[in-house]
Amino acid sequence: MAKKDKKKRKKKGQVEEINVKQRFENVKILVKTKRPKEAIAYIYLVYTDLVNNKHKKPRLPHQTIREYAIDCVTELELKPQNTYVFIKKIEDIIYGGVEPTAKEFEATIGLFTNLHKEITGKSFSFSL
Repeated sequence: MAKKDKKKRKKKGQVEEINVKQRFENVKILVKTKRPKEAIAYIYLVYTDLVNNKHKKPRLPHQTIREYAIDCVTELELKPQNTYVFIKKIEDIIYGGVEPTAKEFEATIGLFTNLHKEITGKSFSFSL
């Protein structure tokens, strides 16, 4: 019966929401299993899924993280002060050698929270 409900929603043109809280449980697991860079990368994937879900704007295979962010700001009119700071934090941790400490996680989650509210219009809170 659940499958029929999903089909009905899609027929009516409604977009199925992404369960961000459930996805952030995966972030907790990655942190607890001492895979902090993977946790940060996963937060970025949740961001791209939110953008794609809301605006039908997937990240293309040839795009860098920064190129996708620029497209989101210019085409979707996401706030640059939210988007670019978040992307900078992600890049610094994944590519720049910044160690993802508890403080870095909290900062990244805070930046994600701002983007989540901007993209979905809904509040989100999470702590490790």
